[in-house]
Amino acid sequence: MTSIISTPRDRALGRPAWLLASLLACAARASAQEVLLQEGFNTDGTTANPPRYTLTGRGLYEPQRIRDELANFDQKGPIYWEHSFNVSLTGNPENPGRRAIVAWRGTDGSTATPDFLQVFGSTVDWLLSGKKNAQIVVHPNAASIQGLADYLTSAGHTVVDDDIASTPNELDVAGDLFVHGPGSSNPSRFVLLPKPVIVMNAPDYDDMLVGSIGTAVTFAPGSLTVASPSHPAAGGKTGTFDALSGDQPFELVGRYLPTNAVTLATITRTVTPAVNNLDDVDAMVAGTKTHEKTSAQVVTLDFADGSAGSWSADLPGPGNYTGNWGLVAKGKVSVATAGTYRFALGSDDGARLAFDLDRNGITTGDVVLTDAGPHAHQIVYVNVAFPSAGAFDFEVVSYNSSGGGSLELWVANTSGEVPDDNLDSGYWEVLGVDGASSPVKLQGQANVTGYIASGPTEQRQEPVIVVLNGPNDSPKGVFYDGGKFANFEGAGFLGGSGLNKWPYPDGISYRAVQLAPVNVAGKKNVKLTVALAATVVDFEDSDFIDLYALPAGASSTPVRLAHFRGVQNGIQPWLADEMQGFVRRLTREFADFTYDVPAGATDLVIEIRVASSWWTETLAVDNIRVTAGVAASPLTLGKPTLAGTDLVLTWTGGQPPYDVEQATALSGGWTKVLTTSSTTANVPRSNPAGFLRVRSGGP
Repeated sequence: MTSIISTPRDRALGRPAWLLASLLACAARASAQEVLLQEGFNTDGTTANPPRYTLTGRGLYEPQRIRDELANFDQKGPIYWEHSFNVSLTGNPENPGRRAIVAWRGTDGSTATPDFLQVFGSTVDWLLSGKKNAQIVVHPNAASIQGLADYLTSAGHTVVDDDIASTPNELDVAGDLFVHGPGSSNPSRFVLLPKPVIVMNAPDYDDMLVGSIGTAVTFAPGSLTVASPSHPAAGGKTGTFDALSGDQPFELVGRYLPTNAVTLATITRTVTPAVNNLDDVDAMVAGTKTHEKTSAQVVTLDFADGSAGSWSADLPGPGNYTGNWGLVAKGKVSVATAGTYRFALGSDDGARLAFDLDRNGITTGDVVLTDAGPHAHQIVYVNVAFPSAGAFDFEVVSYNSSGGGSLELWVANTSGEVPDDNLDSGYWEVLGVDGASSPVKLQGQANVTGYIASGPTEQRQEPVIVVLNGPNDSPKGVFYDGGKFANFEGAGFLGGSGLNKWPYPDGISYRAVQLAPVNVAGKKNVKLTVALAATVVDFEDSDFIDLYALPAGASSTPVRLAHFRGVQNGIQPWLADEMQGFVRRLTREFADFTYDVPAGATDLVIEIRVASSWWTETLAVDNIRVTAGVAASPLTLGKPTLAGTDLVLTWTGGQPPYDVEQATALSGGWTKVLTTSSTTANVPRSNPAGFLRVRSGGP
């Protein structure tokens, strides 16, 4: 091919000191990788002749159509399975007005101190930009925040109930300040109003785009601290003081808040020692968290504490700890034949699995699956490639943060792809079960240690008021994961949002795109690469992007290559590939994911299936490529050096043989100086000035 300096693999090197007008550059020939198919969704491929792909369940409902045709007032943005260039918004909207989270439910104003009410009042004044005698609309009604409603009335404002039945479109509701209170019947009520909004319902923080899902708890709080006294919403109030008396209901914020969110005030919460996550278990193992422990040996990896799971052994954990505990199981598996084996890890509330595949001791690099939780009993899957037969150490770390708990480790009884992930399908057995038939077996007994937290109580500072600046404030306030999709290829992509809000096609519960067949017969190293993106807002485990390969045409049996799904409902609100241990999560910036195509494929068909359940849960697909062969790594030149009268070039990447070429001008006239299979070359300085480049890949 003709070398072009501006290709992605070109690398300018700069002028050597001895050469006043020289520039060294690197160019690459076509690599050995062959692109068999590429689809960027930059035009409507369904109307091409012949069609490049077909869309199943295609649809686009902008908000007005949602209201008019679906009679749905929950979905505030477009819902669709459509090309992005046909949709008004892909991603999440910008913040249209000032926002605040108030974590106290405000039911009994007599329990609040004047100092606390002063901070709440200054927050309201800031939200209203000082407006007096405002009309404040509360959803579902003022009674849901009666104590604070009484305070607002005493301050001269008018507090009214939200009449959602008569005014279902929030844009038609008259008011100056809006409160999305506890017990909401519409999770996104008031979210897009270009007016100030207070959010006070933990399950709806995500749907209101002010943060991830929070937690409703009741406790007797300690003192309140003004955490950001310089913010105008503090009204000049500073310091720490008593806030509320007695047990109080709170709607605590979730794990994630938007960029530029300001915690205005915190409340002290006394917490007894507990195991809340995998990090707490790790801290107890390391001795940095006070604890008690009990150890035992078992022959079956199946534990239950009021949460039965999928297998019937249901052993008690060491120490018979209940309700709140950590557990670490260590042992060896005996692998009869090298290969890839599928594991299923079931837990309540979360677990982590590691195998010492390199036999140098278990480290963080040996973790094959992390299911952080918390959640009810849930199963996650991972494929593990054992490099040889023999014994391998393993470790399972698990925890139960409250209520019932469980832990189970299953292994498939066959290598390679498992036809059915249902644990009752006949392809699975619990590790250590009597009469095991899997080539991977528990060797001897596993050592299991149970942990419980102990020691003195802990003091936490929980955010009680959080504020989000408006679009005209400095710094500008933003919504939780607000913004459009980025880094897509070309003019557009294929996107989906709120995909269950209009009828799915008959017989299926997803929407899909299926590409036209591509002939891969006889090709080696066939790969599928797809650029994927998604918002990071409360994806449930029922939401997904599934990648399928149909190896011998559209009527052949699909082979699932990837299963991106919501990792933990409301806790880790993103999509990640369960089949690769949830290692890489999707964001609004497109990223490439590459998978092996089934061996022996001929007329390969790629199909992608998608599902989601809310207007903020948006996913996207772009730049699908099917390739064969091996791509060369980018060719990069190092800094040139001098050796006598020679210029010494070194480089990395590319593929041999390499040609070193020279020219007197960048515009052309390149001549070969030498060809080498090495990644270094000595070039005689035959001219006082000029240009050099290295090309990879042979003629």
